[in-house]
Amino acid sequence: MKKLKVFLVLSILIILLTSLVACSSKTYDVKAVEDLKLGAVAYNEMFYLSQAYANRSLSGKESEGFVDYIKAELTIYGYEVLEQSYTTDSNKAAKNIIAKKAKEGVSSKIVIGCNWDNSYAAYDEKPDGSYETGASIAALLTIADYLKDKDLNYNLELVFFAGANDGFSGAQYYMGKLTAQDKENIKLYINLGYIIGGDNQYIYARDKSVNYEDFISQVNEKNNLEFEKTPLFKNTFAATISEEQIYRYSHVGMFGNNIIFMNNTIPSINYLSINWKDVSQPIYVEKAGMDNVAGTANDTYDNMILRSKEEDLTSQMNNVINSIVDVVYVNQEALMPVLDDADEVNVFLQSDAAYYIFNVAIKIIAAVAIILIVVGAKNQIAKNREEYKKIKEASPINKVKAKEVTDLEELLKMAQEFAEEEEKKKNNDNKDDGDDNNISDDDVFQ
Repeated sequence: MKKLKVFLVLSILIILLTSLVACSSKTYDVKAVEDLKLGAVAYNEMFYLSQAYANRSLSGKESEGFVDYIKAELTIYGYEVLEQSYTTDSNKAAKNIIAKKAKEGVSSKIVIGCNWDNSYAAYDEKPDGSYETGASIAALLTIADYLKDKDLNYNLELVFFAGANDGFSGAQYYMGKLTAQDKENIKLYINLGYIIGGDNQYIYARDKSVNYEDFISQVNEKNNLEFEKTPLFKNTFAATISEEQIYRYSHVGMFGNNIIFMNNTIPSINYLSINWKDVSQPIYVEKAGMDNVAGTANDTYDNMILRSKEEDLTSQMNNVINSIVDVVYVNQEALMPVLDDADEVNVFLQSDAAYYIFNVAIKIIAAVAIILIVVGAKNQIAKNREEYKKIKEASPINKVKAKEVTDLEELLKMAQEFAEEEEKKKNNDNKDDGDDNNISDDDVFQ
């Protein structure tokens, strides 16, 4: 059994190592800043979008008005604004909106993005998509406004991707237009997913510890921004989003534009507001005890404020915006060296070959564990067999059975003798108990 325990412990360690679960203990010199209180600004923007641009369906005339609105806002802020027009696999016209702020003499780039389309046209109830994309659009516009006149030591791109409900086609198209050098220049991608409206807030980078996630977490802690740690065990499922998929599984942390950047081994962070600890529903839970609303007819601003208090939503919005601004602006001097030395995922370890090797290893470990358990059980039984035999032979009934019986008279005689012995033994036991209960005067005074 000792060998079995040692083997199982070693097996668990092997699994953890091959899963690339690691811990970083490095401490970074990060700054704390005063609360920017931009959550209320973004919250009001989200409400405005739900009223003025509820229909953000691809190929719709109303969505053209929304695209024009975003372009106008970004132009007013002073960004260089570009469009990327493409057609989705489902034959829908779509556009990515890209705002650029260049830094002369540098090639490093940080990209912050979100999806802008919703499921309005798919339902009679006409959801405005406040949870799925509305809150993220509002937050990204607010961040754009704040960073417009800030001195950054890298190139900044803010991208409003189309294709949220079309396999993140906007992010795929964007990535397809980049050269190998362009991809190398992107030091970090920040994705705004379902950022408010859930029970808890999270940032997700990888299923192993990476230095840039540690850095961002330390910035959040320094500024008292509360984000839950992603759970070790997640609801995983099979999903192939692009031809360049290098991950053999997916979960809600990957279910955003960030997966496209992950597939190109670009450091990325995904901001989420869900209840990742609750596994009562497949894939993920937004709020405990409630049905999910993302991508459904119930994804509306009105439902959002029914499910959560307005002050809680504003606080969550503020949390996300402060975190991003603190990371990419306030702590940019410390951030860039971390990104230049980003310990990204090894492509081979996420490849088909590694996947099959890992699965074979797990099966071998499981088979050996079962064999050891069976062998251990047999050895334990064999070790105690003699004792079992002694106990069995000590039974009075077995003593009778052990003797050879030739006829009924002899059997009755043996049974009578056995009964007399039992009665005699019982009388002796009672006598001993009686003697114990008789206490003499001498015993009392001793």
